[in-house]
Amino acid sequence: MNVYDENGMIPDFFTYIWAIENCPMFLTSDGIKSPIFEVNSLEKTKWNLAIKETTGEHFPYFIQRVDDSGPESIEIFLELSFLSAEGFCLNSKRHRRHFKVDDFLECAASTDYVFRLHKVQYVVNDTLTLRCRMRTVKIDIPQRNLCFARTRLGLERRTLFWDLRNFSTLQFGHEIKYLIESLIEGVPPLNLALFVDEVSGVEYVIVKFFKSNSTKFLRFNCVVSILDVNGNKRLSSHFEDLSNSSERSLKLFEKTKIMEGKAYLLPNDSLSLRCEFKIGSGVIWSEIEFYVYSP
Repeated sequence: MNVYDENGMIPDFFTYIWAIENCPMFLTSDGIKSPIFEVNSLEKTKWNLAIKETTGEHFPYFIQRVDDSGPESIEIFLELSFLSAEGFCLNSKRHRRHFKVDDFLECAASTDYVFRLHKVQYVVNDTLTLRCRMRTVKIDIPQRNLCFARTRLGLERRTLFWDLRNFSTLQFGHEIKYLIESLIEGVPPLNLALFVDEVSGVEYVIVKFFKSNSTKFLRFNCVVSILDVNGNKRLSSHFEDLSNSSERSLKLFEKTKIMEGKAYLLPNDSLSLRCEFKIGSGVIWSEIEFYVYSP
């Protein structure tokens, strides 16, 4: 039986749309799951969509059948795709297969393609949208039902200015600590410190990110820049895809280069830094907003 229409698409037997807000990049220490949805036309089976943690060139996303009172196994046609601002399908994947409870089907998309090269198509107003269309192989008359769900990720853009006084005489290993408190209720702070130390015979300004005391970890990007006497950025270090699931120290700048430009980088022996963060804290809100059933 051919389930595709004249455009080669699965008709709207059941359509699930999942909008993920605050997702200009994937900054969450854990994967995210959509709200569970029940499909009456699929013998009252229950499902969800999910995106696993992205750590490489591709990010995996999948559909899974969850615990329900439906049949032991069900055979379905399904189509997974992303949606553009105009509602057009992007990167559609079509499959026919059997699902038992806890079975899942995994797909993958290029992280760089979605969040950089074609971000204007995939991420609209910082929202990434997935769509799933489903039907069983047994139904000849379509039941055009729609479910819309929304998940909101915690994402904070924070900027701090850090003044290191008496920079030229800072003792090796002396940590100057800073605490970035979250503006989102229930999200732990980001603890960090700056210090000067010697690595392989070279003196560096180093930033340390402490391991979180919470079971909830943060994932973040940051840019640390040295400001000159006019407040302009002169030297910058960029870091991406960091986490406070463990302690980590990163080299920022060679001290000798700063001392060479002390006339404009160290007024009154003070080093001024501008630190820009994008901090992700995972899901802060997620629910189904509405169902639309066929008459």
